[in-house]
Amino acid sequence: MEQPGIDRQRTGRTGRTEAPTGHHSCTPVPAAQLFEIAVLDSSGEDGRAGWQTIGWGVDRAQADSIAEAYVSHPTRPYDAARIRHKGHLVGEHRRPAE
Repeated sequence: MEQPGIDRQRTGRTGRTEAPTGHHSCTPVPAAQLFEIAVLDSSGEDGRAGWQTIGWGVDRAQADSIAEAYVSHPTRPYDAARIRHKGHLVGEHRRPAE
């Protein structure tokens, strides 16, 4: 995922023909406000499923949207996604039954 500002400064490219416009902050809001998104990954070498953090949402709606996308996309190997806020489970999405 391109991060405006960071990727431009690192590579000196914008992906467009014009010159870079400068640094754009991509610092997230304080961690206490973030929603952790973890997926149930059953593709481990040992064959056992485990929860892996895949990202963060800046609010509950964004976290729900990301989690739903990971369990509903047909090529994703994830059966479930959990959302935690300040360490507490606040939501879970499961792959639809086929």
